[in-house]
Amino acid sequence: MVPYWPLFISVAVFFVLGLFPPTAPWSERFLTPLVALGSGAYLLVQRKNRAFGLGLAFWGLGDLAWTIGDLGNLPRSLNLLYLEFPYLIGYAALTLGLLKIPGRPPRLTLLLLPLALLGIASVFQPQLGVDRIYVVWNAILLLLLLPKIEVLFAERFAPGQGLWGVGVLLVLMADMAYAHLEANAGYPTGHPLHLLWTFGYLLLALGVAMEGKAFPLFFPQALALGGLFLMPATLLQDPTPWGVRLLALYGGLVGALGLLYAAHLEWRRAWARGRRWTRFLEALARLSPNITQTLSPEAVLLQALEAARELLPEAVGLEVRSRRGLVGEATPHALPIPLNGDTAYLYLKVLPCEEVPPSFLALLGERIRQVLKQVEWGVQALTDPLTGLLNRRGLERELPKLLALARRYGAPVGVVMLDIDRFKRVNDTYGHPVGDEVLRLLGQIIQASVRREDLAVRYGGEEFLLFFYGADRQAVKEVVERIRYRFRTERVDPLPHPLTLSAGVAGGEVPQDTVQLEEWIQKADYALLRAKEAGRDQVILA
Repeated sequence: MVPYWPLFISVAVFFVLGLFPPTAPWSERFLTPLVALGSGAYLLVQRKNRAFGLGLAFWGLGDLAWTIGDLGNLPRSLNLLYLEFPYLIGYAALTLGLLKIPGRPPRLTLLLLPLALLGIASVFQPQLGVDRIYVVWNAILLLLLLPKIEVLFAERFAPGQGLWGVGVLLVLMADMAYAHLEANAGYPTGHPLHLLWTFGYLLLALGVAMEGKAFPLFFPQALALGGLFLMPATLLQDPTPWGVRLLALYGGLVGALGLLYAAHLEWRRAWARGRRWTRFLEALARLSPNITQTLSPEAVLLQALEAARELLPEAVGLEVRSRRGLVGEATPHALPIPLNGDTAYLYLKVLPCEEVPPSFLALLGERIRQVLKQVEWGVQALTDPLTGLLNRRGLERELPKLLALARRYGAPVGVVMLDIDRFKRVNDTYGHPVGDEVLRLLGQIIQASVRREDLAVRYGGEEFLLFFYGADRQAVKEVVERIRYRFRTERVDPLPHPLTLSAGVAGGEVPQDTVQLEEWIQKADYALLRAKEAGRDQVILA
């Protein structure tokens, strides 16, 4: 837990010492350099943006050297020779630090561009001497700062980045305003302007230290806004020129509004992320084998992919390799999904702009695992373990779906009752293991002959019931003949002769209701009985 209140109390103490006339000169001469030195030393020790830390440390050394020179009445030539050196290093370090930070083309931050006029106007004031180098350098640094803080509007709002951005802006404004005061009526020691340096150094160090850490938004935003309101407050007093006052007021107002707008954009992004998370969780809750047309892993993965797209629109494919299931498209950009030992990947069209939360992949993987397990249980409950075809319970579940599909599109349905001829003799002569092999062989042939929308059921013993979607009786008979041909040509050891099939075909029209389908089943069963009475190895149309 970060101790916020001690920091706020320290800032309040800085303000009191800097504004109280008896202590203001002491605050500028000693407190400001010590804050810069302490902030720079902290960043250097913590190894956080060493360029900024080095810049703060040398600025503090420069301020302290000027204090010593001022109190000791050192010659001006000595000041120019030795005391400007720390400032030059500090400016170079800050420039290097800004150049290393990624940014975006400035758009909204261009509203701060008029502040650079403070530095450009100083070029035409020869009485400043060497200080003209610094004010022009400040204007250049302001131009470098704009693309760095533009990120606050275009990407995720980083409180630390907002803090150090305001800190750099305060320091640059203080330097440029100091030059104008010095060039006009002279800069009085202890002017409230020095609080911009003190507070800017503090915000710069604090912002760099906060980067990458989770902080409540109120704390850094309050400090940054306080610094921006401090900018015009310290420059409204005499002998500040009116041009500097207006630009300071403009900068504080635009900076504060910009910071509030960046926080508003972050709130909107957080709200949008929350909505996407809600839709994602709702989609996961709806993910169930009950909503699929058939009990297949592919249908579950397709629903899971649609759920993932709610939170990650870049998702284009989902794969569970242990089940050889891939839906969508496999791309080079893959995110591993934890799936309790299985290998699963979520494929992305492009890399996401934001970091993918680990909890998202964990929730997705856990839900996929649960629903795939439900699919396995459903398959075991609704299918025949020997042939892999539906059992009667599976028929009761899937037949209403087939009926609804046929009625919706006006498609005929053909019904076939199929039976293995003289199957009892196989069991009695060669044993039930051989009979099971015969049943397993026929199940494989039927599975290879029917489509996804068809139904294939082991109706009982050696009897099989088939429903062909969108086929009349003649088309159904052709499919049955191909099944009979393949079954006749396959051999099962140790059977010395091929086996044959008898079949009865009914339906071939658009079913009106379940009662009509049951009538067609009875008619197909009766046709099968006639085929057996006629000598077996035949197909009879009802």
